[in-house]
Amino acid sequence: MFDLTPFRKNELDRLRKDLFGDMFERMNQLFDPKEGATSFLDSFKLDVKDQESQYVIEAEMPGIQKENIHVRYDKDYLVLSVDQREEKEEDKDYVYRERRVTSMQRSLYLPNVKEDGIKAKLADGVLHLTIPKADDGSTTRTIEIEG
Repeated sequence: MFDLTPFRKNELDRLRKDLFGDMFERMNQLFDPKEGATSFLDSFKLDVKDQESQYVIEAEMPGIQKENIHVRYDKDYLVLSVDQREEKEEDKDYVYRERRVTSMQRSLYLPNVKEDGIKAKLADGVLHLTIPKADDGSTTRTIEIEG
Protein backbone atom coordinates (compact mmCIF):
# COMPACT_ATOMS: atom_id res chain seq x y z
CA MET A 1 0.00 0.00 0.00
CA PHE A 2 1.12 3.58 -0.49
CA ASP A 3 0.88 6.63 1.72
CA LEU A 4 -1.32 9.58 0.73
CA THR A 5 1.06 12.08 2.35
CA PRO A 6 2.92 13.75 -0.53
CA PHE A 7 6.21 14.13 1.37
CA ARG A 8 7.47 12.26 4.33
CA LYS A 9 9.37 14.07 7.06
CA ASN A 10 12.74 12.62 6.08
CA GLU A 11 12.14 13.59 2.46
CA LEU A 12 11.32 17.17 3.50
CA ASP A 13 14.47 17.32 5.62
CA ARG A 14 16.53 16.04 2.70
CA LEU A 15 14.97 18.57 0.33
CA ARG A 16 15.56 21.43 2.79
CA LYS A 17 19.18 20.39 3.20
CA ASP A 18 19.68 20.04 -0.57
CA LEU A 19 18.07 23.41 -1.35
CA PHE A 20 19.28 25.59 1.49
CA GLY A 21 22.26 23.81 3.01
CA ASP A 22 24.41 24.33 -0.05
CA MET A 23 23.35 27.98 -0.27
CA PHE A 24 24.37 28.71 3.32
CA GLU A 25 27.66 26.88 2.85
CA ARG A 26 28.43 29.00 -0.22
CA MET A 27 27.49 32.20 1.61
CA ASN A 28 29.87 31.27 4.42
CA GLN A 29 32.66 30.63 1.92
CA LEU A 30 31.93 33.93 0.20
CA PHE A 31 32.54 35.99 3.33
CA ASP A 32 35.16 33.81 5.00
CA PRO A 33 38.53 35.57 4.64
CA LYS A 34 40.40 32.29 4.98
CA GLU A 35 38.66 30.92 1.92
CA GLY A 36 39.57 33.94 -0.19
CA ALA A 37 37.28 35.96 -2.36
CA THR A 38 35.22 34.29 -5.01
CA SER A 39 34.97 35.48 -8.58
CA PHE A 40 31.96 37.61 -7.55
CA LEU A 41 34.14 39.64 -5.20
CA ASP A 42 37.20 39.55 -7.46
CA SER A 43 35.41 41.27 -10.33
CA PHE A 44 35.57 45.02 -10.75
CA LYS A 45 32.42 47.12 -10.89
CA LEU A 46 31.57 49.22 -13.92
CA ASP A 47 28.95 51.60 -15.29
CA VAL A 48 28.06 51.84 -18.98
CA LYS A 49 26.25 54.86 -20.43
CA ASP A 50 24.80 54.79 -23.93
CA GLN A 51 24.96 58.37 -25.12
CA GLU A 52 23.84 59.52 -28.53
CA SER A 53 27.24 59.47 -30.23
CA GLN A 54 29.33 57.36 -27.85
CA TYR A 55 29.46 54.87 -25.02
CA VAL A 56 30.97 56.05 -21.73
CA ILE A 57 32.30 53.42 -19.35
CA GLU A 58 33.64 53.91 -15.84
CA ALA A 59 35.28 50.91 -14.16
CA GLU A 60 36.43 50.90 -10.53
CA MET A 61 40.03 49.73 -10.27
CA PRO A 62 41.38 50.88 -6.92
CA GLY A 63 45.01 50.00 -6.29
CA ILE A 64 45.55 48.68 -9.83
CA GLN A 65 48.52 50.11 -11.72
CA LYS A 66 47.95 51.42 -15.25
CA GLU A 67 50.43 48.94 -16.75
CA ASN A 68 48.41 46.03 -15.31
CA ILE A 69 45.16 47.04 -17.07
CA HIS A 70 44.53 45.80 -20.60
CA VAL A 71 41.78 47.10 -22.87
CA ARG A 72 40.99 45.62 -26.28
CA TYR A 73 38.12 45.65 -28.74
CA ASP A 74 37.62 42.35 -30.51
CA LYS A 75 34.69 41.38 -32.77
CA ASP A 76 32.10 43.71 -31.22
CA TYR A 77 33.30 42.99 -27.67
CA LEU A 78 35.18 45.37 -25.42
CA VAL A 79 37.40 43.31 -23.13
CA LEU A 80 38.76 44.82 -19.91
CA SER A 81 41.27 42.72 -18.03
CA VAL A 82 43.54 43.16 -15.03
CA ASP A 83 46.58 41.06 -14.23
CA GLN A 84 48.34 42.33 -11.13
CA ARG A 85 50.97 40.24 -9.39
CA GLU A 86 52.20 40.93 -5.93
CA GLU A 87 55.93 40.68 -5.46
CA LYS A 88 56.95 37.86 -3.16
CA GLU A 89 58.56 38.99 0.01
CA GLU A 90 60.69 36.84 2.23
CA ASP A 91 59.38 38.60 5.33
CA LYS A 92 57.53 35.98 7.34
CA ASP A 93 56.33 38.33 10.07
CA TYR A 94 52.82 38.52 8.63
CA VAL A 95 50.04 37.50 10.98
CA TYR A 96 47.37 37.91 8.31
CA ARG A 97 47.73 38.69 4.62
CA GLU A 98 44.98 39.49 2.10
CA ARG A 99 46.84 41.04 -0.80
CA ARG A 100 47.61 38.54 -3.51
CA VAL A 101 47.62 37.94 -7.23
CA THR A 102 44.66 39.59 -8.88
CA SER A 103 43.35 38.56 -12.26
CA MET A 104 39.96 39.76 -13.51
CA GLN A 105 38.23 40.14 -16.86
CA ARG A 106 34.95 41.61 -18.09
CA SER A 107 33.58 41.54 -21.64
CA LEU A 108 30.90 43.89 -22.96
CA TYR A 109 29.02 43.56 -26.23
CA LEU A 110 29.26 46.96 -27.95
CA PRO A 111 28.39 46.87 -31.67
CA ASN A 112 29.01 49.66 -34.21
CA VAL A 113 32.10 51.17 -32.63
CA LYS A 114 34.84 53.31 -34.20
CA GLU A 115 37.74 51.18 -33.01
CA ASP A 116 40.41 53.79 -33.67
CA GLY A 117 38.56 56.42 -31.61
CA ILE A 118 38.49 54.54 -28.29
CA LYS A 119 40.14 56.52 -25.48
CA ALA A 120 41.02 55.36 -21.97
CA LYS A 121 42.19 57.29 -18.91
CA LEU A 122 42.94 56.08 -15.39
CA ALA A 123 42.35 58.64 -12.63
CA ASP A 124 41.79 58.14 -8.88
CA GLY A 125 41.27 54.39 -9.23
CA VAL A 126 38.62 54.72 -11.94
CA LEU A 127 39.20 53.76 -15.57
CA HIS A 128 37.28 56.15 -17.87
CA LEU A 129 36.60 54.95 -21.42
CA THR A 130 34.96 56.89 -24.23
CA ILE A 131 33.99 54.79 -27.20
CA PRO A 132 32.59 56.63 -30.22
CA LYS A 133 29.82 54.93 -32.14
CA ALA A 134 30.32 54.25 -35.83
CA ASP A 135 27.80 55.60 -38.29
CA ASP A 136 26.31 52.37 -39.58
CA GLY A 137 24.57 54.23 -42.39
CA SER A 138 21.17 52.86 -41.51
CA THR A 139 18.19 55.13 -41.62
CA THR A 140 14.58 54.52 -40.74
CA ARG A 141 12.35 54.03 -43.74
CA THR A 142 8.65 53.30 -43.97
CA ILE A 143 7.74 50.47 -46.31
CA GLU A 144 4.49 50.70 -48.22
CA ILE A 145 2.42 47.54 -48.25
CA GLU A 146 0.94 46.69 -51.61
CA GLY A 147 -2.36 45.08 -51.69
